[in-house]
Amino acid sequence: MGAADLLFEIGVEELPALYIPPVLEQIERVARAGLEDLRLPFDGLETYATPRRLAVLVRSLTEHQPSHEEVAQGPAARIAWDSAGAPTAALIGFCRGKGVDPSSVHRVQTPKGEYVVVTIRDPGKPAIDVLPALLGTLTAGLQFPKAMRWRVGDEARFARPVRWLVALLGSRVVPVEVFGLKAGRLSRGHRFLSAGPVEIKSAAQYVETLRKARVMVDQRERKAAIESDLMKVALPGVPEPDEDLVGINVFLVEWPYVFKGVLPDFGALPNEVIIKALREHQRCFAVAMDVVSGSLKHEFLAVRNGDAHGIEHVRKGNASVLAARLADAHFYWNTDLKRTLDQQVEALRGVVWLEGLGTLRDKAERLQSLGACLAARLCPDEAETVSRAALLCKTDLVSEMIGSGKEYASLEGIIGAYYAKEAGESESVWRAIYEHYRPQGRDDNLPDTHAATILSIADKLDHVAGAFVSGRVPSGSEDPYGVRRAGNGVVRILVEQSRHLDLRDATLEATRPFFVADPDLPQAEIMKKLGEFWRSRVEAALEERGIPYDLCDAALEAQVQLDGSNRPRPGWIDPGDCLKRARVLTEFRDDRRFRPLVILFKRVGNILKAATEPLPTSLDRDRLGEAAERTLLDALEQARDRTAALWQRRAYGEILPVLLEMEQAIHGFFDRVLVNVDDTPIRLNRLRLLAEVRELFSRGWDLSKVVVEGERG
Repeated sequence: MGAADLLFEIGVEELPALYIPPVLEQIERVARAGLEDLRLPFDGLETYATPRRLAVLVRSLTEHQPSHEEVAQGPAARIAWDSAGAPTAALIGFCRGKGVDPSSVHRVQTPKGEYVVVTIRDPGKPAIDVLPALLGTLTAGLQFPKAMRWRVGDEARFARPVRWLVALLGSRVVPVEVFGLKAGRLSRGHRFLSAGPVEIKSAAQYVETLRKARVMVDQRERKAAIESDLMKVALPGVPEPDEDLVGINVFLVEWPYVFKGVLPDFGALPNEVIIKALREHQRCFAVAMDVVSGSLKHEFLAVRNGDAHGIEHVRKGNASVLAARLADAHFYWNTDLKRTLDQQVEALRGVVWLEGLGTLRDKAERLQSLGACLAARLCPDEAETVSRAALLCKTDLVSEMIGSGKEYASLEGIIGAYYAKEAGESESVWRAIYEHYRPQGRDDNLPDTHAATILSIADKLDHVAGAFVSGRVPSGSEDPYGVRRAGNGVVRILVEQSRHLDLRDATLEATRPFFVADPDLPQAEIMKKLGEFWRSRVEAALEERGIPYDLCDAALEAQVQLDGSNRPRPGWIDPGDCLKRARVLTEFRDDRRFRPLVILFKRVGNILKAATEPLPTSLDRDRLGEAAERTLLDALEQARDRTAALWQRRAYGEILPVLLEMEQAIHGFFDRVLVNVDDTPIRLNRLRLLAEVRELFSRGWDLSKVVVEGERG
C-alpha cells in the first residue's frame, strides 16, 4: 500500500494577523480527526500560514484505505423470519441499510437471546476519492472572530475572500470544490516580488517552490529569521523584547526584511509611552542602548514584507508617522503636567467608576481605608505610603494621556506613577502606583514592593466586592468586568509571595463601605456568593499547581484555626496556607498508613453524620469504660499536645505524621467498641470522642474528601 504527501492550501486576501494562530489550531485538529475517521494513516502533519494563505501538509499519507470488517447486530432471530422461513420486513430493512443480502446473515446467542448478525467487509477506497469531502468540510467549517460573504447568492463565509485552492496528493490534483473554486496545482508567490501563478508540481515540493517565489511559507522559519535580523540590525543597540509583537509581525509578512529607522527627540517621555507608540501604530520595535541601562536610542526597527528595494522611502514614511504620534504623546504629557496632583484628585469626583458605586474619588477613599487595614495585617510600616498611593493611583484615568490617547489606555497606573514622580512624590509612593495593577494575567509579574503589593490587593478586593454588590457577577465563561482576573491576582500574590491573609475578613472590610451606603443590600446573600467565589479561585490556584482534585477538596474543606483563634474557618480562607496543607497531603499519599487512616476517617464521618441527637459540648471521661476508648483518648491527647505548637507554626509536614500514628488507636476503637449502644449517655459520649478526633484532623484536612482505591471521584 503506497503513501504520498498531501497538500491543501487555501489562498486568500490578506488575513488579520491575530486571526491566524487560532485557525491553524483548528486546521490541525480537524485534519487529524478527519484523517483518523477516514482510516488514512500518515507519518506527520504540519500547518503553514502567511497573510495570504493557510495550508496543511500531511507527510506519507496512505493512498488507499485499509480493508475493514465490522460485525453489525440486527433484529432478534424470532422476528427475522416468518413461520415459512422467509425474511421478514425487519430483516430486509436491516440488510438494506447495511448493503448486504439477507442470505449473508447468521445467528448468534447473546445475553438477551438469539439475534442475527452480519459481517460487513469494506475493502476501502482510494484516498483521492474520500479526501475531497474532508477538505471541503474543513475549509467551510473554519471559525473566525468576524467572517464575510463576497459571492452574490452564496451564504458561505470566510475571514477574507478565498481566491485559489491547491490540493495535491503526491503529484495528483485532489478534486476539491468549495466557494465556487476548483482546486488545482497553481498557487501564488509574493504579491510584489513574484510574477504570475506558481505551479506546485508535487506536495513534497511545496515549501521550496514557494521559497523560490519569495514566500517563506513556514511561520516558524519566518519567526527565527525576524528574531535573528532584529538582533543584527539593532547593533550596537538591542531590540526591546516583545514576544507578542514578533508573533504579530510573523503573520504580517511573507518575506521578512528588517530595517532600522531614526526617531526624533522624544524628550522626557517615559520609555513605556515610546514603546507603546511604536508598537500600536506601526508594529515597530524600540531599540535600547543595552540590556542593563534601559535607555532607549532614537531608533526603531520595523519588519517589511519584501526586500531592500525602495527602502529609504519606506524608512522615511514610517519615521514620519511615528514622529506625528510621538508629537501627540508630547502634547498629552505636557498638558497633564500643568495640573497639580490635587487638581487631578479633585477631578476624580467627576468620573463614575461603576454605575451605582460612586465616583473614582469614592474609590480612592475606599482604597485608602482598605489599604490601611491590609497594611496593619501585612506590613504596618507601609501604612503611610499605601494611603498616599491609594489616593493618587487612579488620577491618570482623568489625564489626557490615558483619556485622549487611546493607544496608551493600557498604561493605566504606569502613567500615573510618572506624573506622581514628576510632582515630587517619594519613590515608594510612585513605585506603588506603577505596580498596583499587577498581576493582570497568569504570566504577568507580581508587585515588587510591600506597598505596591498591599495596594494591588486592596484594588482587586475592592473591584471584586463592587462587582458582587452591583450584580456584575461572572457567570459561565462570561466575565466582562474582569472579576475572575482580579480574584486570581489576589490569590496569586498571596500564594507566590507566601503572605497570609484571611480572605473572609478582608472581604468584609472591602464590602463594608457599600453596605454602609446602602443598608438595604442583601448582605448575607452577597457574602455567601463572595465566599463561593473565593473558594473557586483558591481551588483553581491549587489545581494549576498540580494538586489532585480530591486533595484540593480535603484542604479546602478543612476547618482551620488561624492566628491562634479557636474560631474554625473554611480551609480556603488563607490561600497560601491552603496550598501548603494540600502539598503536604500530596506528599503523604503514598505512606502505607495513609489509606487505612482515610478509610477509618470516613467511617468516623459517616457515624457522626448519622447521629440525630445533639452531642454534649464536652467529653465525660468517667463514661469511658472500655479500654479501647481510653486508648483512643490517650492517643488523641498525645496528638494534641505534640501538635499544639506545630499548628501555630504551620508545620504541617510535622503534624501529619503525628496524626498518622493514631491509626492503630482508631482501628482498635472500632474493633472493640460498639458506638451506637442503647445507653444514650454512653452513646453520645462515644460520639463526642469521635467528634473530637475528627476536629483535630479537620484543622488541616477533611480526609473524607480523599478518594482511595476502589472509590470513584
